[in-house]
Amino acid sequence: MSANELLSVLKAVAEPTRLRMLELLLGWEGPRAGPVRSGERGLCLSDLELLVGLPHALVSHHLRILKEVGLVETERRGRWTVYRPRPERVAMVAESLRAVGTTRLLPGGPSLSAA
Repeated sequence: MSANELLSVLKAVAEPTRLRMLELLLGWEGPRAGPVRSGERGLCLSDLELLVGLPHALVSHHLRILKEVGLVETERRGRWTVYRPRPERVAMVAESLRAVGTTRLLPGGPSLSAA
């Protein structure tokens, strides 16, 4: 993962609401209002609105940012959109963070040799 890519992801999750939303997407086990079945990873926009207590437009904005940095993916189910975390991407970010301080920035541009 390049240093610029890592910085973009860190900037996205530095906002407390987005970090909370990612946490919910990764591990919510409670009831759901939308089409996501119990035990299935992911939530719909309505679920996230209820869980974070923010209006539709703001939740949608935060999800768009998480999707742009690759932490969230979407799936259409009829009129619903299911938002799912990308655990492999979260793991890649964690590995890149572990590599900070143990790798050198390569000449010609900021990038990390890990991941």
